[in-house]
Amino acid sequence: MDNRSKKFIFIPFCLIAQAYQAQGIVKYEWKSSIRPFIDLLLDYNINLIQMPCAEAEYNNNLIREPKGIAKYNTIEFNEHCEFLANKVAEQIKDLVESNYEVVAILGIEQSPSCCVNYIYTNKGMEKRMGLFMQKLYENIKELDIPIIGINRKHINKSLKELEKVLDN
Repeated sequence: MDNRSKKFIFIPFCLIAQAYQAQGIVKYEWKSSIRPFIDLLLDYNINLIQMPCAEAEYNNNLIREPKGIAKYNTIEFNEHCEFLANKVAEQIKDLVESNYEVVAILGIEQSPSCCVNYIYTNKGMEKRMGLFMQKLYENIKELDIPIIGINRKHINKSLKELEKVLDN
């Protein structure tokens, strides 16, 4: 008998590899901002798949200054995000076609690439998806997979949203 879990969640690369975040971004300890999500996913026996970090791969460098969405919103970076999003969407579709369940996709709020609900811009807070996440969503929207933004400042709200999806 095969007891492996058939449930998957796609996570941002930096969720479990903080070194992939831009310099100066990590303001919360791993054990207080990330571990609760990982513990919850492990409790539910969920397979985790890291999505590529669009920013680190674009720069080919983990050591980079934070940039807002306006700096990344270029033709070249959007093409790069489209390429990565197509690869992830293909992986998601392959799982679904193979009778696995993709329970959710997680993003990181305020990320120019992976935010789900909002990002700070030079004009203040703006409700929008990040450049990579938007392209991924466009590729898989017909699959109706929940996309949840993790807000590290308000992790309890994000945890409750994720747990609600996991309970369904």
